Amino acid sequence: MADDGIVDSIKNAAGIILGVSESRSWIEVFFEGDLMHTQSANLPAGSVFDVYVEEIPHKATVYEHPRTMIFFDGPCDIRITRDGNRIVIAGSPPKPHIAVV
Repeated sequence: MADDGIVDSIKNAAGIILGVSESRSWIEVFFEGDLMHTQSANLPAGSVFDVYVEEIPHKATVYEHPRTMIFFDGPCDIRITRDGNRIVIAGSPPKPHIAVV
């Protein structure tokens, strides 16, 4: 990962898990479905970041140390970017799939 710029882009996320353990911040993205599965957004080890969630409507936030779960209103395409010690998670509803016939 470069010092600044896009960390990851993930489609159809149902929510995120933000956590801090020891001296490291981490992000897991989870998806809707019968079985919960996650995808990690890798952040550099040995670093702690300020994490901002922007432009994503959410229905619930659950804090339980050392992590916070944010459940989105619906599926969301998210973009995770880094600007110095800031991590910004921004999103938008997924683009509708248009079938060509």
